[in-house]
Amino acid sequence: MKITFFGTSHGAPGPDRYCQSMFIETENSSYIVDAGAPVMECLLRGGYDLKKLKGVFITHMHSDHVDYLFGLLTLPSWYRKEMDFDVYLPEQAGIDAITSYIQMGFGNADYFPNDRVRLHLIESREVYQDDEMKVTAFPTDHMKISKRPCYGYLMEAEGKKLYISGDLDGQKIDYPEFLNEEAVDAFVVECAHFPAERLIEKLRSCRAKCVMPIHVWRLEKYDILKQAEKELPFQMEYPSDGDCFEIL
Repeated sequence: MKITFFGTSHGAPGPDRYCQSMFIETENSSYIVDAGAPVMECLLRGGYDLKKLKGVFITHMHSDHVDYLFGLLTLPSWYRKEMDFDVYLPEQAGIDAITSYIQMGFGNADYFPNDRVRLHLIESREVYQDDEMKVTAFPTDHMKISKRPCYGYLMEAEGKKLYISGDLDGQKIDYPEFLNEEAVDAFVVECAHFPAERLIEKLRSCRAKCVMPIHVWRLEKYDILKQAEKELPFQMEYPSDGDCFEIL
């Protein structure tokens, strides 16, 4: 299993960072978590096999995580008909809004939704499973003030485990406790909504083999995280847009 970072920015893009999106590959399939980056453009310019895309998983409906989902869903609906995949969203209102927006763009409802691009509401912890990938959702309180759902995802494939935190509660840094009890091979964690020092303290008990901070803001947090590396019981990586990592 490997992960490519299409976008690593926080709530707004920068000159060298798209908003958040990750592309996960197994031997025969691929998956996307969040669509803040221009996902279809990243897929096409990267020369990826579009037929391998099986699932898209959105952590929450803030715009920096979904803005480019529309292009990813629109193009396969009328042109890239070799594509066939499922999309998992945390809110029915989001499904309704996406459906209405794309139908408006087509001018009718003939193209979307269709039997090749399928939208699903996340209704239980066990979100998805195929022959290669299992995806489990863990809720966070990132949007608790507005009483709306947000998720992190555990992705298991080829004997490896990858956890993607989604956006977290700024007070609790509420990634799931199982990360302190069992090893995962890689942990992608956001660092926009709390001080880097607090994340470092939280991570001291984490049993991940490798931790990858993204969604980092302000950028000086990178220096703070790097200064603490030697004190932490795992490898640290700092993904930039376009970086690819093999999950070992």
